[in-house]
Amino acid sequence: MQLYGGAGGLRHDRPGAPGQPLGSFGGIGAEHWLGVEPVTGRDLFARVVHGARVSLLIAFAATAIVVVTGTAAGIAAGYFAGRTDAVLSRLMDLTMSFPSLIFMIAMLSVAKDVNRIVLMTAVIGVFGWPGVARVVRGQTLSLKHRAYVDAARVGGAGPWRILTRDILPGVSGPVIAYTTLLIPGMISTEAALSYLGVGVRPPTPSWGQMIAESVAFYETDPMYFVIPSVFLFLAVLAFTLLGDALRDILDPRGGRT
Repeated sequence: MQLYGGAGGLRHDRPGAPGQPLGSFGGIGAEHWLGVEPVTGRDLFARVVHGARVSLLIAFAATAIVVVTGTAAGIAAGYFAGRTDAVLSRLMDLTMSFPSLIFMIAMLSVAKDVNRIVLMTAVIGVFGWPGVARVVRGQTLSLKHRAYVDAARVGGAGPWRILTRDILPGVSGPVIAYTTLLIPGMISTEAALSYLGVGVRPPTPSWGQMIAESVAFYETDPMYFVIPSVFLFLAVLAFTLLGDALRDILDPRGGRT
């Protein structure tokens, strides 16, 4: 089945739609399961798969930074209290009140000669940890006066042993549930930054970047817009539902009633 026509294998005979793929639904067929991109003729399935790798890599890496930093800060603030709690709590408030999206756009716009994936991961991770830290701090405050923690303290256990052996296992359930709820937000943030043109740059594919490129063709080739949008929606929905389920299992008191 012929999917392209004209110069470069793309159709130019339709007024107002230069480079539109031949065939219905953007050239979807046996050779190209999701069709092809207008003008370039690149296989859309391959672009979606590679875009998923980039989006999920950034989302998982940024989430790891957020969870590790937030858990460490929350446990330290809740257990040591006093001045440590005051300093870390003010740092949490400052970070959460900072216009993070504007800073991300500005930073990614001026930093041109760096690895975009590494920079996006770092920038997104820097602004995400206070939410985890507050959850962990609250859990730590309720755990540090439990009988088994007092027994460990009386038995001569040091702060490091108490934090790693007694406090950390007690906060792991809510942290795991919160982590799965963070991932869809990270995916959306990466897609939004790439859509705005300050995220991943061509030729590296990204779902947000593909959606931005498809805006010019949504009237003549709507499938080019629909396909990456649907995959982005399904990914966010899947992790959101997973997060809700894990939260109800691991943290029943914080679940929905």
